[in-house]
Amino acid sequence: MSVREDPNNPGCFIIDCRPDGYKGKRLRVSFEGTRQAAEEWERSAMRRHVNVGLDRARTIAGIWPSWITYYRANRAARTADDATDCWRHLKERFGRLQPKVLTRQLVEGYKQERIKQGVKPRTVNKELSYLSSMLTWAAENDLCDPIPFSLPKFPAKMTKPPKPRPLIPQQLTDILDALEPKYRLIYLLMADAGLRRNEAMQLTREQVEFETGVIFVAGKGSKERIVPITTDRLMAELITRKKVKGWLTVNPTTKKPYLTIRKALLRAAKKAGIEKHLYHHLLRHSFGTVATVAGYDLSALQSIMGHSSPATTGIYQHLAGEYLRVQGRKLNNMVVDSRPGSIVDSRPHGVMDSDTKDDEIIK
Repeated sequence: MSVREDPNNPGCFIIDCRPDGYKGKRLRVSFEGTRQAAEEWERSAMRRHVNVGLDRARTIAGIWPSWITYYRANRAARTADDATDCWRHLKERFGRLQPKVLTRQLVEGYKQERIKQGVKPRTVNKELSYLSSMLTWAAENDLCDPIPFSLPKFPAKMTKPPKPRPLIPQQLTDILDALEPKYRLIYLLMADAGLRRNEAMQLTREQVEFETGVIFVAGKGSKERIVPITTDRLMAELITRKKVKGWLTVNPTTKKPYLTIRKALLRAAKKAGIEKHLYHHLLRHSFGTVATVAGYDLSALQSIMGHSSPATTGIYQHLAGEYLRVQGRKLNNMVVDSRPGSIVDSRPHGVMDSDTKDDEIIK
């Protein structure tokens, strides 16, 4: 048994062993990954006396093409693309392994390696969820035996997403005014109607009913909901595309909806002088918060935003409370700044304005 560097493939190790004993067939495998992972793979193979032949249909990398084909046929395109992106990282550690030789130690090693690379625990858990889904599907379709344990993940308290900090109306207006015109409608739909990014990018003329002022949105799970056109600026932008057929916003190069437009948002924020962590969904959060502050009924807001649970919509009540507290602090700052000698009130101490003097004389 031996593990040595592969001189022809940098980053790979040659594993030379006889899994079925000294009388069994000799196996030489080029393993891509770290030396520690290669040695663990060899030990697992020898300990379990499993057949780790070179048949790719039995390796995790061999299972991947069949699984992703199934996954694309049964999931949203964006979700399948995300799984493909995660596979690039999973393949480096697990691609050459058979499911049978997968161990908790290997998975824990992968977790620690990804954390050292600066990846968040939440992202690592997502990657392992895709791996678990693939192995479960493979076992159900007789491509491998079920693994005898659940893939260890980071605890929920380490993966809880940070509370969103919505934009105030003036910040939204500044960003929308700074946007390049070709992206403006997409972001208006998110900021003024609460649409999700993909819903806004793929909206068609047929989904907009100008007579009644509503938009028919095909949301998650192909569930259709009715969203009112809430602002004059959104209606004005939609009217400019009233004669358009098909998608309301398309990439001029591909003639299809944009795939990503986040850089446009970052450019607009920089131009507007807003220094804040921005992402598409924050505009939707901001809509929900402003709508709650404006007095929207919770059930109506749930219907508009397409939430399956009222608990999800209830988050905006907490965000609205925080938003109002922040606005309330501005009054406190004005009171503090208006003290004698402050920047706002720079009069010498004891000097009164004319109205105050008159009041004092009357007294």
